[in-house]
Amino acid sequence: MVSIPGWFIYALLGAIFAAFSTIFAKIGLKDINSITVTTLRAIIMTIIIFIIFLLEIKNINSLFNLSNKNYLFVILSALFGALSWIAFFYALKIGKASNVSIIDRSSFLFVVLLSIIILNEKLTIQKVIASILMFIALVLLVI
Repeated sequence: MVSIPGWFIYALLGAIFAAFSTIFAKIGLKDINSITVTTLRAIIMTIIIFIIFLLEIKNINSLFNLSNKNYLFVILSALFGALSWIAFFYALKIGKASNVSIIDRSSFLFVVLLSIIILNEKLTIQKVIASILMFIALVLLVI
C-alpha cells in the first residue's frame, strides 16, 4: 500500500480551497473594484486566522518572541503576498478565471527556480519534467 505524505494531503487541500476561492472571487468581483475585494478578503481572512491562532496557540507570547530575521521574512512574505493578491484579483476581474488561475499557478516555476538559488534545494528529474509540462501548458494557453 502506498503511503501518502501529510504535506501532500495539506497541499492538495490548499489547492482545492484555492480553486473554490478563485471561483467565488470571480463571482464576487462582478460589480466591485478588485482592490475593494482584495481588502475585504484580507480583513475576513485575518479574522478567521486570528481566531484559529487563539484556539491553537498554547502561549500567545510566541507571537512576540520571534527573531529579527523571522520578522523580516514574515514581513517580506506578507508584502509579496499582498502584491500577488492585488495582481491576481485585478487579472481575475478582467480575465477568465481558468486562464488567470493557470498563469497564477505558474508561480510553481518561479518557486522551483528560487528554491534552488536561495534555499539550495536539489533539482530533480521530476521537478524538471513537471516544470517543462507546466511551461508547455502556459504556452498552449497563450497561443
